[in-house]
Amino acid sequence: MSKINFLELILIVLLGFIFSSPIYASEQVLIQGGVFEMGSLYCNEEQNNIDWCNDESPHKVQVDSFWIDKYEVTNAKYRECFLAGVCEPEVLHEDRPGDFNKKTQPVVFTTWKEATTYCKWRGGRLPTEAEWEYAAKVAKPGGAHWNQPYGVGSPVPAGSFEASSRGLYDMMGNVYEWTMDWYGPYGDAEILKNPLGPKNGKNKVVRGGSWDSLGHFLRTSDRVAKDPDLRYSGVGFRCVKPN
Repeated sequence: MSKINFLELILIVLLGFIFSSPIYASEQVLIQGGVFEMGSLYCNEEQNNIDWCNDESPHKVQVDSFWIDKYEVTNAKYRECFLAGVCEPEVLHEDRPGDFNKKTQPVVFTTWKEATTYCKWRGGRLPTEAEWEYAAKVAKPGGAHWNQPYGVGSPVPAGSFEASSRGLYDMMGNVYEWTMDWYGPYGDAEILKNPLGPKNGKNKVVRGGSWDSLGHFLRTSDRVAKDPDLRYSGVGFRCVKPN
């Protein structure tokens, strides 16, 4: 075998390893499965108003291990999917396109279906509510970009702030993130195993808060319902894949 052929073989092996790894494993974190308490008593204990977030009833949940993106999907990453002929083209802000179209900013104005298509192209899917909260609920949630004026604010490049204890960036703030689940009440089993939420509904759940969110929305248990067919300047996503 010639030296050139040998080098070509090595290159092929390396490329095969990279692209066969779970959704580019170097850009993901493995979350080991376990049992945790999903939900919160924040509204009752901190705000003295249990009705304000009565959809966060604490309950035990078991999740299996999974891989999750370290970063929110960026404009550049989403554009690769478009160039591959799979994803729809990016939609720009009508009044301030230059504030949202930078390569390293998280992609926004994607519908739930478009986010799902991208993750499927990557060989994964959107996280369930339970997976998202399990990944985010750590002692050190990481830095956050939030409380920016709606008329002039925008997301910052993904990974601009300190990572969480799990090595994940922007789980709080920057942009809300689509999840798989329809919005609805939690199940009532003693321990829910890999819950998928209601079978149908009107709105999908987004998590994590956004660049224009107030502080009380930057909580790991906070749930927000969004129309899956609409586009939002403060909603993006990240992908997961079962281990």
